Amino acid sequence: MAELTEAEAKWLKRVQRALNACPSSDIGFFTIGGKDVTLYRRPEVDFSDGRSDFCQLVDRADARLGELYFPEQVHSTAG
Repeated sequence: MAELTEAEAKWLKRVQRALNACPSSDIGFFTIGGKDVTLYRRPEVDFSDGRSDFCQLVDRADARLGELYFPEQVHSTAG
């Protein structure tokens, strides 16, 4: 298994602490690939529409809050 360097491990702990400090349980996250992860307001999205892509449902609900940008590709996978 690959290992983080000491500097990478410290950075990862800081990032995780920052994410854990989120002041709301209503923020959801998704990515469709690229270097960003989109934040959205969860209670405002109606997931009952089985015909639309998830990102379209978020936009239809006007629930998009912003994006987090990563220095490298965030791969979108399922499973």
